[in-house]
Amino acid sequence: MRAHLRTYYLRKWINAIVESTETSPSLAEMMREHLEVDWARLSAPPYEAIYAVHNKKERLIELRVVDARSYLDDVYRRGWALLRIGVNGALTTPEEEAEARAIFATDTFRSCRICHARFASWLEYYGHVKLAHLGVMPQAS
Repeated sequence: MRAHLRTYYLRKWINAIVESTETSPSLAEMMREHLEVDWARLSAPPYEAIYAVHNKKERLIELRVVDARSYLDDVYRRGWALLRIGVNGALTTPEEEAEARAIFATDTFRSCRICHARFASWLEYYGHVKLAHLGVMPQAS
């Protein structure tokens, strides 16, 4: 799958992928293997960021993000960290979570949409949603 997105839609799309793992298997879980996510940024106009989700055999998803504002790389690193977690879900590695924690630093990584508890890490959030709210459907935001 290939898609062109503006930065606003990238944020919406990545958040939807991460939130979908609360109620359904991630892409990696469905394929039964951990997936890699890479990103690169083109520095000449038109500014674009490119994300690629792949395994050892093939590229599964490629996103080209049109960047009209020339955002700082931090925006794209956060998107990369979230996309890695979203496509891997329960197969997210401790290394990926540690990198996401470092990228998000002191910011809240995720807030529970049901009880509004804040979490600094993916695995804490994921475990909370799966255990504390078993069978409860999250509210649409």
